[in-house]
Amino acid sequence: MMSNAFSIARKEFTDAVTSRRLWLIAGIFLLFSIASTYSTSFGFMMRAQQATRPMLQIASTIASTTAYMAPLLGIALAFDAVSGERERGTLRLLLSRPIYREDVINGKIISALAVIGLTITVSSLASVSVSILLHNVAVTLDDVARICVFIVFSIVLSFAYYALSLFISTFSNKSSHSLIISIGIWIFFAFILSIIGSLVAVAVLGPPPTRAIAIFNRTQGQSGNFTFPRESEEYLNYMRKEAEISSAIQTFSINYHYTQITNSLFGFAAGPLELGQRARATASIPTVLSTRLIDIVVLIVFPIVLLVASYMVFTRRQEK
Repeated sequence: MMSNAFSIARKEFTDAVTSRRLWLIAGIFLLFSIASTYSTSFGFMMRAQQATRPMLQIASTIASTTAYMAPLLGIALAFDAVSGERERGTLRLLLSRPIYREDVINGKIISALAVIGLTITVSSLASVSVSILLHNVAVTLDDVARICVFIVFSIVLSFAYYALSLFISTFSNKSSHSLIISIGIWIFFAFILSIIGSLVAVAVLGPPPTRAIAIFNRTQGQSGNFTFPRESEEYLNYMRKEAEISSAIQTFSINYHYTQITNSLFGFAAGPLELGQRARATASIPTVLSTRLIDIVVLIVFPIVLLVASYMVFTRRQEK
C-alpha cells in the first residue's frame, strides 16, 4: 500500500525540485537572509556590551526572515496540490487506477516534507555560512546546536502552512481560490493579528504614559557626569500589560508561537526592558524547550489537526 504512496512522492518531489516556483522562493529567502544579517554588522559594536553572542544575533536575524519565508514555501507547495490536479482533470485519472485515495495524499505529504526539509536546511545553512564569512565571527558548539534546533522548528512552521494550504486545496475547485485564501490567512496571522492585539490593548488600557525624561548633568570644572534616561515605572507597567493583552490575542497565530520559540532560543527578550538591556542571558537549550513547551505543542498539533481534516475531506469527496 505504501509503495504507491512512495511512487507518488518520488514524482511529486522531482516536479517540485525542478520547478521555478521553488527555486524562486529559495533564492528570495537566501537573498533576504544574507541582506538582513549583513545589516547587523553595523550594530555589533553598539551591542558589544550585551550578553547575546554575535552568532546568535545573526541567527536571530535569519529566524526573523524565516518566519515570513517558511510559510510561503509551505503554501507554494500545497495550494494546487489537489485543486490543481482537479483543474487539470488528472485527479480523476489518477483515482481511476488501482490506487487508494490515502496513497495520493500520503505521497504528496511525504514529498512536501522532504522538499521543505531540504529547502529550509540548505537555505538556512547557506545563509549562516555566508554570514559567518562576512562577519568573521566565532561559532561554538552551542551555536551549532541552537541553529539545528531552529531549523527543525522552521521546518515544522513551513509544514504547518503546508497542511493549512493542503486542507484548503482539498475542497477548492480552483488553485487561484486556494492560493488567495492561504495567502490571506498568512497575512492575517503574520501582520493583522498583531495590529489587532495592539489596538485592543490601547482600547483597554488607554493611551500610554510619558515614556522617559532624558537627563544630562555636567559638573563645572569636571569632565562631566552622565545619567542615562530611564523609562518610568508607570510606563514599564503599562507596556507589560499591553504586551500581555497583545500576546493573549496573538496566541491564535501559529507565527507567534514560532517567534516565541526562536526568541528564547537565541536569547532575545520580548517586551520593554531597561536601556541597554535588549539582550538577556541565553538559556540552555533544554531550558528553552521546557519553558516553551506550550508553544512547541501548538506548533506540532496545528498541522496534525489540519492533515486529519484534509484526509477526511479528500477521502469522502466524490470527484466529478
